[in-house]
Amino acid sequence: MALAMPVLNLPAQTAFRDSVELDPIVVTASNTPKALKDAPVVTRLITLHDIKITDATNIQDMLTQEIPGLEFGFAMTQETTLNMSGFGGSSVLFLVDGERMAGETMDNVDYSRMNLDNVGRIEIVKGASSALYGSNAVGGVVNIISRENLEPWTANANSRYNTFGHEWRNGASFSFNTERWNSQTSFQHTKIDPVDLPKAHTSEEIALELMKKAQGLPYDESVLNDDSNLSRLYGQTTYNVKERLTWRATDQLTLIGRGGYFFRTSERDTYDYHFNAYSAGLKGRYAWDHARHLELSYAYDQYDKANFMPDGTRTHDHDYSNQQHVVHALYHHPFGKNNLLLGADYLHDYLTTYQFIDNTSHSQDNIDGYVQFDWNITDQFNIVGSARYDYFSASSLKALTGRLAVVYKLPVFTLRANYASGFRAPTLKEMYMHFDMGSMGYWIIGNPDLEPEKSHNFNVALERQNRIRHSGILNGVYNFTLMGYCNIFDKRITTIDYDYEGQESALYWNEDGVNVWGVDISMGHYFDWGLTLKLNYSWMHETGNVYFSQFNQPRTHSMTWRIGYAHRFSRHYALDAALSGRSQGKPQSGRTDVDQGYIIWKLMLQHHLWSGINVNTAIDNLFNYKPKAYYYSSPITTGTSFSIGLSVDLDKKL
Repeated sequence: MALAMPVLNLPAQTAFRDSVELDPIVVTASNTPKALKDAPVVTRLITLHDIKITDATNIQDMLTQEIPGLEFGFAMTQETTLNMSGFGGSSVLFLVDGERMAGETMDNVDYSRMNLDNVGRIEIVKGASSALYGSNAVGGVVNIISRENLEPWTANANSRYNTFGHEWRNGASFSFNTERWNSQTSFQHTKIDPVDLPKAHTSEEIALELMKKAQGLPYDESVLNDDSNLSRLYGQTTYNVKERLTWRATDQLTLIGRGGYFFRTSERDTYDYHFNAYSAGLKGRYAWDHARHLELSYAYDQYDKANFMPDGTRTHDHDYSNQQHVVHALYHHPFGKNNLLLGADYLHDYLTTYQFIDNTSHSQDNIDGYVQFDWNITDQFNIVGSARYDYFSASSLKALTGRLAVVYKLPVFTLRANYASGFRAPTLKEMYMHFDMGSMGYWIIGNPDLEPEKSHNFNVALERQNRIRHSGILNGVYNFTLMGYCNIFDKRITTIDYDYEGQESALYWNEDGVNVWGVDISMGHYFDWGLTLKLNYSWMHETGNVYFSQFNQPRTHSMTWRIGYAHRFSRHYALDAALSGRSQGKPQSGRTDVDQGYIIWKLMLQHHLWSGINVNTAIDNLFNYKPKAYYYSSPITTGTSFSIGLSVDLDKKL
C-alpha cells in the first residue's frame, strides 16, 4: 500500500504531517469508499504526488515506473500490449472513474486515451475481481479516478519537450467550484516524430562472430541470429479533451455529467492509422444520509479505427467501430457498523468491422446483478463477501462469481486473506472474426462456441505500518506489505493452428489453463524532513500452458524503486527530487537469447518557483542502457534522453 505524499507548495514538514495523519480513501476493492487500511484486499494506490513527480503523459508511462510485475510492449503494427502478473491486456480491466472503455487492438484497450490531466489517484487491485466488475476482471483492475478541485477556480497551462522522438506535450486545464457547481475541463496534445532504431550489431561485429565460429572458438549466437523485430518507431499525434461537471442540486442529490473526445493518428510507412473515441455519461447520486445512498448512471463510449492512404482515401469503407451503452444501478444500505451493497448493470456492446463476413455487424447484451455484505464483527475483524451473476446474449453464456475476504488487525500487523473467482466472456471479435490477415491467405477465424475464461485467485497478505514519534510528535512513517498469491487460470482464449480451405490459418479456441504463483513486496519509509524511500518487488512463476505471446513475455523477477527528497529552501523556491528505477529480469520464454533483463534509472527534478511556476527536468535512462536487439518486449530506448517542462498555475499568479 502507499501513503499520500506531501504537496510541495507547503514546507515539507507541514505537508508531511497533513498527509500521514489522514488515511487515504479508496473505492476499487469494495466498490464503496473505505480507508486504505480497511480495504478488504491489498490495493496499490498511486497518489497525486506520485503522478506529479513522474510527470507521466498517460497511464502506460505511469504504471511502467511504479508497478513491478507489469510491462508494456508492442504488438503487430506497433499497438501496445500488456502483461501484468502473467495476464494479458484482455484479462486486466481498465476503468476511468469506474466506467469501462470501448474498443481494443490486439486484445488491449487504447492506453493513450488515458492521459493523466485532472487525475487525482490510480488504484490497482491485482487478482480476480469479477464479483464486482464482471467480465475482463480475471487478472486485476486498474481504476483511474478524477480529481475534484475544491478551490474557487484553477487554471493551468503546461508544456514539455523530450529529446526522444522530439516529443512535445502541451496541455491546459481549468476548473471552478461553487457551493453547488464544480467543473473540470482539460485538454492535452502530444506529438512524437518517428524514431529510427539503431541496428543491434554492426557488420563488423557479425563478421567477427562468423570468424570465431569458423575457427571453432566460442561465439555469440545472438549476434548471428539478430532478427530485431523493430527498426523504426512510428510517429504519432494525439488530441484529448475532457469535461466533468458536477451539480449539487440539493444536500441529498448530486448529478455528474461528463464528456470527452480523443483523436490519435499513427504515421505508418504506407498509410496512416486514425483512431477516434467519443465518451459521455450522466450519474445521479441520492443520499438519505452518510451511509445510505443510491446511484444511477448511463455511460456511452465509442471507439473507431480507420486507415488512410497518403492521398487521403480510406483503405476500407469502414474499418472498425465499437459502441457500448451501459446502464448502472448501485444501492448502499447500512446495518449498524455493517453495510449491504446491491448492484445491477446492463451493457449493450455493438461492433462493426470489415474483418467480419460481408462487413457486417454483431452485438450482444450483458445483464448482471451482484450483492456484497461488509460484516464488521469487531473493530479488528472484518469479513466481506460478494456474489455476482452475469448473462451474455450472443453466446447464451452464464457466469456466477464470488469473493470472500477476511481482514484481521493485530496490534502490530494486519492480516488479509482473500479468495475470488474471475471470468472473461469471449468478445464479438473472438466469436465472429473472419479475416484474411494481410491478404496472404492466412485466415483468422472466430468461434461462436468459445467458453468464458475462468480464474480462481487466492492471496494472503501481511501488512505493517509504524508511525514513528519523537516526544509525541510524528516525524516518520514506515510501511511494509508482503503478499503471496496463486492464480488458477483456465479456458484461456487463444488461437490454434487450423486448416481453412487448404490454407494454414488460426482458429480462436479454449486451451488448458495456467497456474501463476507469485510474491509481491512493498515497503516505504517517509521522513518529515522530506526524504522518501520506496521499494516494490515482484516474483512470479507460471506453470502449465504458460501465457505465450510473441509480443510480451512474463518475467520471474521485477522491481521498482524511488528515492525522493522534498525541501523548501526559501519563500520562492522549493525542490522535489526523485531518483527512480525499474529492473526487469530475464523472461521465462521468448527472446531469452538477447533479453537478459535490464535496469533503467531516471532522475527527476521539480523546481517550484515563486507562486504557481513549476519547472520539471528529467534524465531518463541515466546510465545509457541499450538493448542488444529491438523486439516487441524490449525497452524502447536508444540511450539517455532528456526532458524539460514548464507548468504555470495561472490562478496562483493572478
